[in-house]
Amino acid sequence: MKRLQLPDLLKGLAAFFMVQIHITELFIDTAGRESVLGKISLFLGGPFAAVIFMVVMGYFISKNKGTTSQNILRGLTIFILGFILNIGLNFHLLLKIYFEAWAYNPLEYLFGIDILYLAGMSIVILALLKSLRKRQQLITALLLLAVAVLNEFSNNSLTITNHYYVLPFIGGNYSWSYFPLFPWLAYPLTGFIFAQHESKIKLFAERQKIISTLLIVAVGITVMLFFNQGFETTINLPAYYHHTFTYILWALGISLLWILFLQLFLKLFPDTKLGDFFCWIGKNITLFYIIQWLIIGNIATKLYQNQTIGQYWYWLAGIFITSVVLTFLTKKAWTLLSRPFKKQKMAGIESEI
Repeated sequence: MKRLQLPDLLKGLAAFFMVQIHITELFIDTAGRESVLGKISLFLGGPFAAVIFMVVMGYFISKNKGTTSQNILRGLTIFILGFILNIGLNFHLLLKIYFEAWAYNPLEYLFGIDILYLAGMSIVILALLKSLRKRQQLITALLLLAVAVLNEFSNNSLTITNHYYVLPFIGGNYSWSYFPLFPWLAYPLTGFIFAQHESKIKLFAERQKIISTLLIVAVGITVMLFFNQGFETTINLPAYYHHTFTYILWALGISLLWILFLQLFLKLFPDTKLGDFFCWIGKNITLFYIIQWLIIGNIATKLYQNQTIGQYWYWLAGIFITSVVLTFLTKKAWTLLSRPFKKQKMAGIESEI
């Protein structure tokens, strides 16, 4: 079965935007982050990165043919991988805390709610929703509405003075909770719901082209009217990680426009080297994401926010290229190592036939 280009391209570009915002957030000094380039970098790392990634993930959870238990196992595996990645990307810092008594709480880094934690929890929830035989669509829609509307309430009610490391996975204004379920579950739920109604939406768009065009124009106008507010929220990282219902609507609106733009790009230019390159990254996004974080996270312990904005380009080029090369070599090595096992499996199947 041929892979869909658009989701891979969306994920590949999202991965690139994630790399560059990690560099800006962790390497660049205050003056650099507040410069025009710094703000653009922070903005590109918002709705075009994590939001898109989670929407696409929700879409594929709805479409895949795996059983409920298989999807739950997949979610738990990614969740555990998130914990392992937190150890790896903070390894240099954890050494400093242990051997040099740096005054940081290691638990806030081990349980820092990064996107793999969110992805794992979201997959489990979507798998359970997918297993419902009655009123699945209604329950999914109500859950999306609850996450979006009650998200600000959850942030306030779940924020307590003591250090509880379970609540930050759900919500609350904790400094180490970057992607809690409230509000971030809204995005995989949106992708999940879209996948369920995709055929009807496409049929409506084909039959009602004028109305569809007017709706897209209305979304575009709304995004522009609230652009300043959305932009300011995106570049204010605490506000971005714990954003409100209004921002969810704005982020989904600009994400829709981005998806339609890339869809048009692929229609006009279906076979380009650059497009294929980012599709390849999207196809291998989990491995790429882990590698770039291992590099950036451990360097950041030494260079935390002490680089100028002029050095941004060197770090971006170096780390992005290195991550791509290491992803390629890791995939190549895995293919070579797994080949004998595949041959043995095929030989066993042939002998049974």
